[in-house]
Amino acid sequence: MKKNHNEVAYEIDEYAAFPTMMYKFKAELPIDDMVKHIQSQKDKSNITQTESNLHKLEIFNPLVQCISHVASQIIQKLEYTCDAMEITNMWGNYLQKETAHPPHTHSNNVFSGVYYIDGDKNSAPIQFFDPRPQANLLKPKNNPTWNNSGMLQFDATVGTGLIFPSWLMHWVPPTPSERTSVSWNIILRGDYGSKEEYQYAHI
Repeated sequence: MKKNHNEVAYEIDEYAAFPTMMYKFKAELPIDDMVKHIQSQKDKSNITQTESNLHKLEIFNPLVQCISHVASQIIQKLEYTCDAMEITNMWGNYLQKETAHPPHTHSNNVFSGVYYIDGDKNSAPIQFFDPRPQANLLKPKNNPTWNNSGMLQFDATVGTGLIFPSWLMHWVPPTPSERTSVSWNIILRGDYGSKEEYQYAHI
């Protein structure tokens, strides 16, 4: 129990209500061939995105195996029940200097992710937006922290990756230097919803 200057006893319990869970991982993987494959497709456009089946190419297999292990731990931690986890697609991204990647989500999947394979300390971060529409109705002046911000960002550090809900809006602001990454989507095969509530699907 705490007491204020008026000797009123009180206690505070804190809850993370409806949190949006995100996961960062680090992995030392052979990236040279991955970088060459993606950057070989550079064209005159500011954003180069490769074919979406990189997870089926041998040079990306170490990354695929890493993603599978990390995602499996996340699924267990969140206590999801599924028959199988499947990477539905994987593609490379190359952003030229001063290029942005507009805000977007990844439909028709459960998890999405990104792993950084080329860039430097000036490469633009990835930024995520608060998904709660009501949260921005009033924004008291504050010292920005993880608990009160409407936007969070992660540096595009080579050798690090992120896994996040596919519905979470994100973008890359104009990057001061070139950056190359690999992105992917994951779906969970199995039961969704409740048969009793007529909100059921087997995917």
